Amino acid sequence: MAKQDSAFDLKHIEETAAVETSGFLDELNLPPVVTDFLRKNQRTIWLVVGVVATVVTVASLYESYRNYTFNKAAQAYDQSMLLDGEAKVSALQTVTNKYSSTPSALWSRVELARIEQADGKLADAISKLVEINGTLKEDDMLKPLVLMNIGGLYEQVKQLDKAVEVYKELQSFKGFDKEALNSLGRVYEAQGKKDEARGMYEQFLLLAASDDPVAGRTDPVKKMVQASLNRLQ
Repeated sequence: MAKQDSAFDLKHIEETAAVETSGFLDELNLPPVVTDFLRKNQRTIWLVVGVVATVVTVASLYESYRNYTFNKAAQAYDQSMLLDGEAKVSALQTVTNKYSSTPSALWSRVELARIEQADGKLADAISKLVEINGTLKEDDMLKPLVLMNIGGLYEQVKQLDKAVEVYKELQSFKGFDKEALNSLGRVYEAQGKKDEARGMYEQFLLLAASDDPVAGRTDPVKKMVQASLNRLQ
């Protein structure tokens, strides 16, 4: 007695699909050339369709997982910010370790650096912020804020040459250029480099005047810079 083909046999499935596809193509009334091409290449076409469907499904699942992870990380970060002392530090460290690739982990690292700074551990705060800065892209909005903080800390620990390097980098960011010039003038003045300090203060005043001539007249920072420049004349 001949063995009966199973309905789940691969050959049976392919033959059934071929018959159904052939009938479907006939109903479409396509040009004969197109119909012949589709019939001859239907296995390849079905393979491509299957691959595309798989890619779309995987991408959708990954996006869902990514959103889920980001939401969980944000919740963990928010909860950690409600804590105090060692409990807060421990919770923030958990966020950075468990959700390392999320924005919440980045902000947790920034907060850990701020805690070090508040506790007077300036060297540790600098180390953390320098490491964070190294991971940020040039167009990241957080980067100039981190640079400002690093520069200020270098000034506090009297590492003025390093502060100069940081403020020069900060100078390239639109909207932070005046702050960088003012800071450079201040550091150069502290180093006794009067000519360099005057140059930074003069550039600041020119930039402030071009940005907003009216508001610049009452700007308290501009008045302080002008006073510093007068002192160096």
